[in-house]
Amino acid sequence: MSREVRVTVRQFQDAVMKALEDARMLTDEALKGAIDRTTKETISKIKGTAPVKTKKYKKGWTSRVIAAKKRGDYGRIVYNDPRYMLTHLLENGHGGPRAARPHPHIPSDEETEELLTRNLEREMNKQ
Repeated sequence: MSREVRVTVRQFQDAVMKALEDARMLTDEALKGAIDRTTKETISKIKGTAPVKTKKYKKGWTSRVIAAKKRGDYGRIVYNDPRYMLTHLLENGHGGPRAARPHPHIPSDEETEELLTRNLEREMNKQ
């Protein structure tokens, strides 16, 4: 991917800045692609293991982009839109008059981090 660029001493700063900007753009694109792919894979994993009673909970998993606070910020959040209040109860179980056992179905942070790392390596190797 390296290429030879001939510049004068006066053009050197501009050439270096352009090379750094190109590298930043490629890295940003790879990171966005890896985050999007990780989000899709996480949602499909949750939908595959989520408990089913009426299917609304299982079908309700989605994601959205997190609001960027500064330039270059990008992130997505995975959540259950119609039945958000059930995630904690299903994941951890609960006591009460009709106690329910836990149904762990949401991947841990470590699993998601490993998946993101794999996807980021895959995206960087494409470039």
